[in-house]
Amino acid sequence: MTQSDLMKLAIAGGILFAAYKYGNAMVKAGAVAVAAGIVAKRVPYVKDVL
Repeated sequence: MTQSDLMKLAIAGGILFAAYKYGNAMVKAGAVAVAAGIVAKRVPYVKDVL
């Protein structure tokens, strides 16, 4: 993983954190779902299934 990949993940994580912290219930659920998708694509066991 390169520094540019980490920067992209950090920016996306910051946006999702802000959406989770300051959004209503639907926005929080969406932020958690998107974050789960990002994590699932990074975990080797789950990435093979997706």
